[in-house]
Parts: sequence; structure tokens; C-alpha cells
Amino acid sequence: MKNHNIIIVLALICFTFFSCTKDDESTTGDLPLIQVSTGELYPEFNPEIFDYYITSLNTLNEIEVTLNDFNPFKKIFINNEKVTGKTTPIKLTPGEDIVIQMESPTAKTYTIHYLPEDMPGINLIAKNNPSDGYLFINLYKLSPSAADDFTYIAILDNNGFPVYYKKLAYTGAINFKFFETVQGKRFTYTINDTKKTIVMDENFEVIKQIDFLPPDNAYDYSIENHDFIYIDDDHYIVPGQYIRENVDMTAYGGSNAVKLVEFVFQEVLNNQVIFEWDTAEHPELLSATDPLYYTQYATAEKVDYFHFNSIAIDPNDENFIVSARHTNQVYKINRTTGEIMWRLGGNNDDFNLTGNTIISHQHHANILNNGNLLLFDNGVTKNPQQSRIAEFELNETNLTANLVYEYTELGRYSDIMGSVQKLSNGNYCIGWGGNITSQSNANKSDITEVDPNGTIVLDISFTNYPDSFTYSYRALKYNLTFNSDQNVQSSN
Repeated sequence: MKNHNIIIVLALICFTFFSCTKDDESTTGDLPLIQVSTGELYPEFNPEIFDYYITSLNTLNEIEVTLNDFNPFKKIFINNEKVTGKTTPIKLTPGEDIVIQMESPTAKTYTIHYLPEDMPGINLIAKNNPSDGYLFINLYKLSPSAADDFTYIAILDNNGFPVYYKKLAYTGAINFKFFETVQGKRFTYTINDTKKTIVMDENFEVIKQIDFLPPDNAYDYSIENHDFIYIDDDHYIVPGQYIRENVDMTAYGGSNAVKLVEFVFQEVLNNQVIFEWDTAEHPELLSATDPLYYTQYATAEKVDYFHFNSIAIDPNDENFIVSARHTNQVYKINRTTGEIMWRLGGNNDDFNLTGNTIISHQHHANILNNGNLLLFDNGVTKNPQQSRIAEFELNETNLTANLVYEYTELGRYSDIMGSVQKLSNGNYCIGWGGNITSQSNANKSDITEVDPNGTIVLDISFTNYPDSFTYSYRALKYNLTFNSDQNVQSSN
């Protein structure tokens, strides 16, 4: 009987203690430290600061909100759902903020805003039954004087809304792309500042940083940021460049000690270089440069005579397709021997382009599945200067190139950047590149999708500023899903 009374007394003590603890903890204390799985909050979390932004967020995947030191006796809600544990999974809809509400003696609400204040605006101009898919872009400001110290990469839906974004603390991070590999989805971009290509998995987690593998000579090679091909986690194509010093260019009317910017690319398999190609091993390219740069052999200390801007693999024979802006040429390069199989455009053009077929300072050259060549023609040396997309039907035996499609807009001129894809439904997705000296061109749209008849089905612009213009190096559209149980298809 005595022991029974002792047990009752102890039970009453415990009940009183835990009741008081529950009551105290449910009505006092601040919200625990907030963490979101996709990025870092800014400003740094403080219980007395109620509005936040985040370096990366998306509506594509489920994300996790973690409340460190979570107390089950506190009533906390995330987007109107009661929190029952330290980590809460949520799936955002486009434009939905993360709202965390805590009930205490004084109710508090903390908001993590979906769109950052410093992300350049994205504006939907027109939409008329565009193809399915997502647009991959990078957003950065260009001005004649200075650049921001950050860049955004983003994935847009067909309303121009960023369903994914990531803020990067670098002046330039470009060439945001998607690859389907045997290991799963992979997303890549290249950082100008660090000269590294970053690889992310399907959850946008960084899994690899790629450098140019050290060469067997004294030159200082670095990754070239214009393009990159990722075949799988052990196999990729990485472009690079280096400076070759004290080159005697007197045979070209130049000085006897010129610095040349040379282009080189490597095919890497299992961390070993299995193929390498170098412009320095092809001296015939020195005379192919446009007159704008040929004269620099005599007037400039350093000459970028080639200026690589895209590399692709021909889907029909697996050889390489390389575009060089400053020679006005596209090259097919044998993947085994390194031989230049043909060159299209510029001088010594194997296809003898004439009249309206001539290309100038082109970008983003690709061979389609039907063998046609598609590219963005900037038109820098043409009169009048006019940019367009151009598709050529090639006969690689007879070396003929027939212009079978082009699209342009009156007065449209971009002297830098640019991209084009032919989508699976026959539409063309165009990234218009940029022109930092022309306000009239800057005020035009930045991304356009047209059908085969040239009808605009999607038109998107970026917000510009009095002292700078907002651009994306490329705009690439991929018809993919973020449900791992379904197939993923990318546009050609």
C-alpha cells in the first residue's frame, strides 16, 4: 500500500512538471533557426527579422524546410500546414513564398520570398501555343563600364516564370545546359571567374567541378566558357584556351612577337584525355581570320584570331562540329585523326557560300538529325548589319550548302552571343544574344520561339536598366519532366 502511494505521488509530480513544461514551451521562445535545402537565406536568420530571400529555390522538386531545435510543443505552420517534425517537405507552386507562422504570446510570421529583389525582371510579351518544355538561361547585366558581382542561372516555364533559379557570386556564369546520361539528369554551367564547369544532379546538387586537364607543355591552359558537352559522369568534351607567346607573324604582315589566343579541346574518358585538338597545329587558320582581326597581327599585342564559340557532335557520324566567330567559319573535325574535314564560310570556304548564304561571326552551330546545319548568324560584317537564324541543307560529298530556312526581324542586330535550336515539333527556339551599344536592340525581346512559317508563338524579354542591359548567353529549350519515373527528351 505504501509503495502504491509513492507511485501515485511520483506520477502526480511528473504530470505537473511536464504540463508546466508543455505550457511554458508552447507560449514562449523564438522560432528555431530556419534552413531550406535548396540554398542559403539572406540576410542571416534573426528571430527579429521577418523577411528573407534565398540563393536558390524551385517549384520543380520537393524541397525541405528544417527548423533546428524543433520543439513539438510549439505550434508552427509552414504554408498553412502544421509542422510535426524538425524537417518538413513542401512542393511550391510558381510564385509561392515560404511562409512560416508561429503561435506564441505574440504571433510571428516569417516569409522567405520566392523571387529575389535583385533578379532581373523577365517579361512575357506573347504566348500562342508554344512547344512544351523549359527554357534554360543565365541572367547577367552587361554595360560598357562595369558588371554586377553576381549572375543568376534559371529555368523558365512557358510563362517566363523562373521555376528554378540559383544566384551565383560571380560576374559571369554562362552556358546553362541539360544532359540526359546513364546516371540520370545532369545540369551544367561554366563560371568565367574560376574557369570551372559545374555539374549538378537532378536535385540541383553540385556533384562535380571540371577543370581542363594539364597538358604536356609549359602553357597555362584554362577552360573556355562558351560550350561544353557532358556524355556521362566519366565522359565529357571540354574546350579550353591558352596564350602562345612570341609568335613571328611577319609572314602575315605582322610583328615578330605576337601573343596568339589558341583554342584547344579535350575528350576525356575516365579522367584520361583520349582526344585533343589544338588550333596551333593548324597554321592555315592564321590566314583565315576576318580582316578585322588580321590587321591586329601588326597592331595588337594579343590577337584572338579564332574565337571558338560552340562545339557539337554530328549525330550522323559522331565527328565534331566547331564554330569560330573570328574566322566566320564552321568546321567539321574528324574525331579520330583531328583532320579538318570541311570548312563552311569565311575565306577558303569549301562550300563557296555567296550572296545571302554568307555567314558572319556566327554562333551555336549544330548538325540536325537530317544532316542539315543550323546556326545563329550574327551578321557583324554584313551591310546592313542584320542577325538571323539560318538552316542549310548540306551535301558533304559535293560540298554544297542550300539555305532552306531563315528567320529574322527587321532591325534585329546582335553583335555578341546568340543561339538556336530546332525543336521536336519543327519550331525554332532563338536566344537573341546581345548588343551592349544599342538601346533599340536591347529593348527588343531576348527569347523567341517561332513555328516553321515564322509565326511567333512565344516571345520573352528581360528588363533593362539605364546603365546596363540584361542578357542570356544562350536560351535553350528542353522538353523534360522532373518525375524520375517518366522519360526525358531534349530538343535537338
